[in-house]
Formats: sequence, structure tokens, C-alpha cells
Amino acid sequence: MNYLEKYPIIVVTMREPEVSTLAITERLKETHPELNLFPKAVDYLARFDHKETDGVTCWRSDSVERRSGSKIEGIGLFALKDIAPGEIIAIKPGHVVGNQTIKENAQIIRGSHQQIGKNQFLTGLTPEEVDKNLVGYNHSCDPNAKIAVFKHVPLAFLVTKKPIKEGEEITTDYSVSQSSNTQRIFICNCGSPNCREIIQPGYDWMDEDFQQRHWQDFPFFIREEIEDMRQMSESELKAKKRLLYTLMSADVISVLADEIERRQKELDRIVQEYPGNKQLARMVLRNLSRGDIRKFKDLLFKNALIFIKLCPLANIEGMGIDRNNPKTIKQHLPELIAFAKKIDWYFN
Repeated sequence: MNYLEKYPIIVVTMREPEVSTLAITERLKETHPELNLFPKAVDYLARFDHKETDGVTCWRSDSVERRSGSKIEGIGLFALKDIAPGEIIAIKPGHVVGNQTIKENAQIIRGSHQQIGKNQFLTGLTPEEVDKNLVGYNHSCDPNAKIAVFKHVPLAFLVTKKPIKEGEEITTDYSVSQSSNTQRIFICNCGSPNCREIIQPGYDWMDEDFQQRHWQDFPFFIREEIEDMRQMSESELKAKKRLLYTLMSADVISVLADEIERRQKELDRIVQEYPGNKQLARMVLRNLSRGDIRKFKDLLFKNALIFIKLCPLANIEGMGIDRNNPKTIKQHLPELIAFAKKIDWYFN
């Protein structure tokens, strides 16, 4: 069986929207009366509806631009003038695909996708499409914008939440607009005093405090997930949360282990290419990077402790780990990482 037979790419074209532009515009006005839908945005929606766009290229307002200068990711979306709250400053179309397609094309998509339903994402599928489709906003734990999506509408709208000054970077909270872990971040660089450091959209929405703070900004599919959980019995809810938190800790362990390995390989590569004293270069680089790598290792061990408490006892004992003896975790950490990676690949 070849790759495409095993992992077929299922694409629903964006050029046949289920809801007309008029219905989209009216729905926006009805559900978000505070929004400012300027003529150029309406014109884009009309052209999209009449198939006069390529169905992939995003629309950006004249009041924003994507450029370098972001302290978060180097390149970001910035305001060219003062922008009031409630303005639609970008519209994202794209192919509608499922979670599996996002994962299998991660190296092409590079996190540029946007979730619009429980298992629906907008994205480009080639490097050229991805570049056209990318709106350009970064994540912040204290964002000044949000994403608005609607059922059966194959578009995502970037809307300002706060007054934004000219030159200010425009950001959203990925965990407020997505419930899929295809947009996770390790470690967050937003610099907010309330920074959560590890951003896991697949799990952050389950936190009750997070739900209370962001309920008004959640899209319909996250609200539906929360409502479904509220209808569960206490035993069902406990079992579901146990499973989800097990998967969350496995996800963290997997990604942190990969990041530590990547950084160590990068250090080795730099040392090998250094023309001078390689031993001295290795000592200097390890000293400079020690703090970052230690931070990753501390986070990994912290999540390993969570993982062994949640994971079935038989799996843990089979690795020779005693849940009450942290030393055994360190002794068998490679086996634990390998096991967590298997779970992460299968479920996440």
C-alpha cells in the first residue's frame, strides 16, 4: 500500500460555500452587531461568493500588514493605523480538510491552518497556497484580536477585541479559537504577564477557569464540546478527563523530548563546523544553552510525574517504574518517553 492509499488527502473545495455571501453578512450583523464590516470586506465576500477569487488567498484590511519585527515569532501582523474594537481586519478562506490531513502535511502547512469545526480546518495544501493563505497573526496569552467562525461557513474572520495602536502587533489566543492540538506551542514567547508558557489548544479549553474567562470568544464547536461534557455523569466526566489529561501529558513529553534532542543535535552540528578548538566550543555552547535545556528537562520530568499517575498501573510497572519513587522515573525515562510517543502518535 503506498502513502496516498494509506493516508488519502480529503479536500472539500472552498469555491462552493454552503452559505451565500448575503447570508454570511447578515449572520455577522445579527450575531455580532458590534462588528464593523467595511465595504472592502463586503466586496471580498461578494467576489468569493461569485467564485471570482482563487478560494485560497486571504483578504487583509488596508489597516494591517504582515512584516518582520515581531518579538514573538520574528514575523507578524501589525496595525498600520489605530484600529477600533470590533473591526474585521482579515478573512481566511482555504481548503476544508480534517485533522489527519493537517498532521500528514504539517511540514507544508507549518501551523498556518485555522480550525472552523470539530474536525474541519482551513488551509493551503502547497507551499504556494500556504503563503497566500497565511493571515500572519501570532499567538499571545493576552491577545488584542479573536477569530470568529460560523457553522457551514467556510471562512474565518479576524476581529479586533481591543483598541489597537498604530505599529502594534495583532495577536489571538490559539487555545480560544481551536480545540485541536495541531497548533500547540512549546514554549510561548508572547511575553504577557499572564503567559501560560505551554499552549495546548487540544486541552486548554477543558480548564474551568479558562472557560469562564473566554466563553464569549469561544467558537460554536468548543462551546458544544463543553456542553457535551456538562451533560455527562460524574463517573463519565471523571473517566474522560483522566483520558484527556493522560493524552495531554503524553503530548508534552513527546514534544519536549524531541525539542531537547533537536537542540542537542544543533549544538553538536555547530561544534563540528567550528574551525577552532572543538572541545572549548562545546563547553562554551553547553554553558550558554544550559538554562534553556534545563528548563525543557524540568518541564519534561514534571509532566512525566503527571503521566505515571494517570496512566494504567500495568504499563508503568512493566517499565520498572515505581510511582512512589521519582528516582525510578529518571532511571527509566527513555522507556517512558518512547511509550508516551506511541500514545501521542496514536491518539493526538
